[in-house]
Amino acid sequence: MALALTGGLVSAAQATPAVEESSLRVSVGTVQPVAAAQARAALPCERGKAYYTRYQSCVVVGATVTLLRNGRPVGNAKFDITHKMTLKNKSLKWSETIKIGKARLVNASGVTVGLKVTCGGKCKPTSQFPRGRKLGREFSGKVNYQDKVAKLKKDNTSAKYVFTFTKPGYAPGGFNYRSVPFRCDDTFWNRQHTRRTLSPGCAFHTYIPVMTTMRSLPQIAQNIRNVQSGGGHYGRIGSGKPLHREGYEQAIRDNREKVCPRGQTPPRPGLSCDEYPFASTREGGHHVAADSRGTAWVPEDEQRKQGGRIQIFQKKERIVHRDAFWVHV
Repeated sequence: MALALTGGLVSAAQATPAVEESSLRVSVGTVQPVAAAQARAALPCERGKAYYTRYQSCVVVGATVTLLRNGRPVGNAKFDITHKMTLKNKSLKWSETIKIGKARLVNASGVTVGLKVTCGGKCKPTSQFPRGRKLGREFSGKVNYQDKVAKLKKDNTSAKYVFTFTKPGYAPGGFNYRSVPFRCDDTFWNRQHTRRTLSPGCAFHTYIPVMTTMRSLPQIAQNIRNVQSGGGHYGRIGSGKPLHREGYEQAIRDNREKVCPRGQTPPRPGLSCDEYPFASTREGGHHVAADSRGTAWVPEDEQRKQGGRIQIFQKKERIVHRDAFWVHV
């Protein structure tokens, strides 16, 4: 994933050679997306980085406005633009704070900032960013967002920021770039599609969350460790391949039947067949090589808890069909 940043000179009207041409040349630094550790107390903010988790992002863009006369620099303003966006797990409404940092001005007073925010699909932004403010002192404003998603549908998009800089007597300059991509969905319904099991909401869907709740199920956790130690190391963060949710019930049943068929007899009462990768993943069943999957007989109580914890994790992180995740034990 990459964030697109573009900037350049907005051409002045054609003038005769005798007239001095004055213009603003603008530029922005590159931004590197960074998936932050979700357990952090506070999301980092650092120039040139776009830190994000499943529901939060902080993007800091370094920018420069250079004043030109007849193509020669005569002054400049250097500053940072900080974006902090927080999505909502159970709402299609959210907000973002955009801050223009204190500018370092060299013969560049009087440069005014303008901002237009858009987003694709059915996403609608409402900007409260202040108008007519000049570079110099720090200032900030909010942008409120709202999306509309049809039943069982999802909407992938991102915010686009178009900045314009003006100064009397100078041709304006501008640049634009986009936020970390996000997705809103209304896909959590019961099997009959008659009742929601989770309200519509939004997430930074390119972030891969980590499931940790299997660690307190000793026998299941051991089975996962055994399988993750070999083959493709599926689900093991750092050295393996992520799992991906399977959202279709028939496919989940087929996966389970292939590795834990109904009718088999446990070695003793009270045990249940446990499979990994989970049947509720696209890697379940026989979809990965034999050395990347495995089964074990585990206590029925652990098996019952496992199913509930998987569902809770899917809702907490808005894991929809085909979404990736890790399993840490």
